Amino acid sequence: MKRIALVRYGSVFRYPRKAAKYFFSSIYPLIIRIFPLPKVLSIEDTLDEIINNKKSIARFGDGEFLYILDKLNLPFQKYDIVLANYLKELLLSDDEMLLIGLPSGYHGLNGLNREGKVFWRSQISWIYPRLKKYLNLKKQYANASITRLYIEIQDKKRSKILFDKVKLIWEGRDVVLVEGEKSRLGVGNDLFDRAKSIVRILAPAKNAFSICDSIVEQVLVFPKEVLVLIALGPTAKVVVQKIHSFGYQAVDIGNVDIEYEWFKMNATEKVKINGKYTSEAIGGREVADINDQKYNEQIRVNLANGEEI
Repeated sequence: MKRIALVRYGSVFRYPRKAAKYFFSSIYPLIIRIFPLPKVLSIEDTLDEIINNKKSIARFGDGEFLYILDKLNLPFQKYDIVLANYLKELLLSDDEMLLIGLPSGYHGLNGLNREGKVFWRSQISWIYPRLKKYLNLKKQYANASITRLYIEIQDKKRSKILFDKVKLIWEGRDVVLVEGEKSRLGVGNDLFDRAKSIVRILAPAKNAFSICDSIVEQVLVFPKEVLVLIALGPTAKVVVQKIHSFGYQAVDIGNVDIEYEWFKMNATEKVKINGKYTSEAIGGREVADINDQKYNEQIRVNLANGEEI
């Protein structure tokens, strides 16, 4: 396991990884001819389903796929066979009110910038031939990239339109936000200004699956009319399914806040956001403490240290 992580993340293997990425990108046309891609909605159509029909969504990305296929320890979640099996079952869910999202690259490459196209061409070539057996190709999947609205998008004007639309999910709603203790979604920006209210349940920044049942129990205290937003990596998918099964609308909101920060600052690459866990940026996993009164007042439960506010 450590050897796999070294090859994937270690600086020594930077150039071999880059060469492999371009090789797998080059064979993408052959791969999708041999292995036809699943049916995936556009970002816009997925948002319509969530906003208009109050559907829940569990989103899958390359991290979850590698977690399932390669039994890979992620920076924020060690491998757990129970969690991996949950994820496999979710990919085949037939609940019409629970959307299962696959990344935008599986919908198509149009609208992505050059880096995004190369990334998803290579990822699909590497992952999809092995992932295909865990999918139902007759199923209509949603688009997981409803939270990836800036860095990979070619037309940044479209990013503004998409961010305005994603805010409609929680406009006028009482929101329960379940997040890692260092995530701090919406802190320091106006992302959730349209929400009627925000309360937060904090979970550990790493290995949140170990207290998955406790997280669910804390959410169930709230009335079913609330909107539950969840940002907890692979664990979020399981929490979404469990909360949804009790009659709540639950949305796996993932990276939306970090993408929004990059959008607001006109970033040209993935950069660290001070005070927030930024897993994909250099130095972004080292997070400083903050002193924000509004944020502190929103914390209802802190399961990272067992403290109930």
